[in-house]
Amino acid sequence: MQYITRRTVALCIVVFTFAHLLVPTTAAQSRIEHIHSREAFMTASSRQSTIDFRSVAPRRGFGMFRPPGGLTTDGVTFRVSGGARFGAGIIYVPSVDYMGPNPLYQTGTGEMISWSPPNQPGNASLDVTLPSGVTAVGADLWTKQPYASTLEVTATTEDGHTQTVVVNTHNRPDAAFVGFISEKPIVSLSFRPPKGQSGLLLDNFIHGRRAEGRTVRANTQPTQNATAVSSPESKATSASSPPVNPSTSETANQVATRPPTAAQSPEPTTPSVRPSAQSSSVPGSGTIAYIRGGTEIRLIESDGTNDRRLWTHQFAQEGSGIHDLSWRPDGKELAFSSSHLNVASLYHADIYAISPDGKGYRKITNAPDHGELARYPKGTVTVTVRNEQPIWKQSQASSGIFFVYVVGADEPQSVTLPPGSSKTLTFKSVADYGDHAQGVVAMYGSYRWFIPGLDVRAGRTTKAPDLSITGDGIELLGAFRPTWRADGSRLSYRSGLCVTSSIAAQPTPGEFVFKPLLAGEQPSGACTWDWGPTTALVDQLLYAVNSGGEGSSVYRIKEGGTHPGTKIHTFSELDHQLLLDLRWLPDGSGFLYSFPDLAYEFGNIFRYDFATKRVIHLTDFKDTYARAFDISDDGAWIVFERAKKWNDDKDVDLWIMRIDGSNARLLVRGGLAPSWR
Repeated sequence: MQYITRRTVALCIVVFTFAHLLVPTTAAQSRIEHIHSREAFMTASSRQSTIDFRSVAPRRGFGMFRPPGGLTTDGVTFRVSGGARFGAGIIYVPSVDYMGPNPLYQTGTGEMISWSPPNQPGNASLDVTLPSGVTAVGADLWTKQPYASTLEVTATTEDGHTQTVVVNTHNRPDAAFVGFISEKPIVSLSFRPPKGQSGLLLDNFIHGRRAEGRTVRANTQPTQNATAVSSPESKATSASSPPVNPSTSETANQVATRPPTAAQSPEPTTPSVRPSAQSSSVPGSGTIAYIRGGTEIRLIESDGTNDRRLWTHQFAQEGSGIHDLSWRPDGKELAFSSSHLNVASLYHADIYAISPDGKGYRKITNAPDHGELARYPKGTVTVTVRNEQPIWKQSQASSGIFFVYVVGADEPQSVTLPPGSSKTLTFKSVADYGDHAQGVVAMYGSYRWFIPGLDVRAGRTTKAPDLSITGDGIELLGAFRPTWRADGSRLSYRSGLCVTSSIAAQPTPGEFVFKPLLAGEQPSGACTWDWGPTTALVDQLLYAVNSGGEGSSVYRIKEGGTHPGTKIHTFSELDHQLLLDLRWLPDGSGFLYSFPDLAYEFGNIFRYDFATKRVIHLTDFKDTYARAFDISDDGAWIVFERAKKWNDDKDVDLWIMRIDGSNARLLVRGGLAPSWR
């Protein structure tokens, strides 16, 4: 195992930092030792004091310890931090009576710390400050959902040395143990769940001294409970993943814009491509839009010049960032999917649009934009929220921590609502959109529960129907992957579960729209599709389907038709295979698609020709993935994502090549979701 052990220094001392990187790591590694079993830790330590949290737990219900004070017991302080926009949550210590038969708490250890960062952002932490003189510290750990997961744990000594390990947690009731001993006093521990993990449980917290005569050994080999991890600071330069979760309980005005950072990748090598008689390596004209780090939209010319920012937002951050892009066919507007205001919307992600000059920003799905609410008359809404999740059954509703939003309200409200409880919330300033219902939604991470809502009345108080929360709700209820109709009159998009829908390019503000692209039951796996590119094909759709016992195929159908349409091409004889992207050729003569191999070891781009029914490999990667792509208007060039992993947006660059796969070259590092106009 490689452990990250470093000295914390001021970032401005560049020379010292550079010199520090040249120091051999073995000396630093000897300062803190990670111990993965309780038995070994007890042998390596002395004068232990154990916190079992019984003294701070109530007889019934649960104790709540809010930031910034947190919980202090036996000289040890537990606080939460991070989480950015939505805060880091609250520390709970549930009573034995409250935990009862709930499977979440069946650890066999009694009272414990229970913590869930709102919306599972991956950047919140439970931080522990230790009393002076502690040189040995450890704890039992469980993660909430999923049970078997990972947890990043960092120990810091008084002289600034740190060591970070990733602990693998287990199914109930088995605990994962993490312990450290050090030559110098340990001043703090930090526990950070990964993005998408709903929280952690912590019990039997031990602190004491390193046993007399026990030397601190360098950790050089992996253990059964931990793997190597880069420090949080080292991760700051990598491109962020798109979410797929509302991220973090600071108010909107407390979050500042963070400048995005390009991803750093190794020097690229030219991909394997088919030879071409064409010799020119200069791509045709056009502007390519792309996403960097999930936080900003950028434009770059197809020859690699004039790379500049088009749009960003202070709330476009990891876990609630920008997902997909699509130029309107006339090039006068760029549609994009973004979660930057997902706590003030019915959807986890909405479709927006902006002009190439950065003006004309507007919201398309669930319009109007939050910034336009001031021009509407206001009313008051009350809604009773009930958590009807059975206490004995584990689901996303079991967390008991939600954001609730009434469409048109100035801001959401945070509510703690354990299973079996209810609470009435009052929203005092809700925009009245007219004579139709405005929805009410509860959110937990990427999961949502909603009702159609009520007709808000300006100047009056209106009671909404009760909102019931139970089960897992709907995951990734939202609008992703915008795709324009060729005449620019409509946009199509999909939910996180690949249900495709469409909306007018200029929808009526305040009116909720759900119009499926296909009639009848939605086909499985229709996560990629495209509208016909010409006037003659304007109402034609290509879409992928991957179930039914007939393999995974591309179909063609008229918009609004009932699946199945006409099967065009079977790209795999197996069911449940996913295309990474699918696009018509601009002249309508065929289409391109990107597809990973069956083992998901690499992915390539293929061309299908309607006239010959032939399929041609355009790339021949063996260790990387060609993923999302777009085609120049003249049909001569392709811009595509080249990624190290098929499902991870780190280390992704944009490449350009000819339509036959030749003349490939790097366009820009750290780019996602290209769209060419």
